[in-house]
Amino acid sequence: MEYWKEKSVHFAKFSRRARMELIPCLREGELLVHTYGRFKKEGKELPIIMVNANFFHLDGGYSITGMKYSDGTVIERSLGGFYVYQDMDGEVRIDTIKDKKISDFAGACWALESSPLLLPVLEASVHMEAAITAEAHPRTAIGLTDDSVILAVTDGRPAGLTCYALAELLRKAGCHTALNLDGGRSSQLVIRGKQMNRQWMRRKVFAALAVYN
Repeated sequence: MEYWKEKSVHFAKFSRRARMELIPCLREGELLVHTYGRFKKEGKELPIIMVNANFFHLDGGYSITGMKYSDGTVIERSLGGFYVYQDMDGEVRIDTIKDKKISDFAGACWALESSPLLLPVLEASVHMEAAITAEAHPRTAIGLTDDSVILAVTDGRPAGLTCYALAELLRKAGCHTALNLDGGRSSQLVIRGKQMNRQWMRRKVFAALAVYN
């Protein structure tokens, strides 16, 4: 695992064949450092990296906007977004085709829907407001090089990037494909139990991507 920071953006890089999981937090939401602490207290295997996953409904509850699939369980229907997933061969992939069916990912270890697609071209799904992509906000994204996964997480406000600027940073880091995840106060990058990005008003999240040794 490689970590570095460029201005207000934190990067974590690891193999595309590293073991990843899509893990639920508490039903009422949870800060990722607290998820890590809870796992440690419960004697569970500890991830080396945790990052917030996709968007959720602001009315509360364990309700994620867009499909989430893990361990044979599907939460929420597809909203016509884009997908990051780990196939049965253990390789992390990002699907650039919209309107996939949940059944298309039945053979995946896990799959997660989000928007907008950042690379190879910026494209938002129909449920994503165009203004969100053009405005500067704290961001979280996942990108792929030929052999690595790169997570990019900005510091909290007043730091922030447009989706265009974030896509360019990921391109410069070597990514050919990238997908935006939840941002704003949800943006949290936790490495070995420590939150790396500054975030003064953190939001509890409902699901996370975790990377293991």
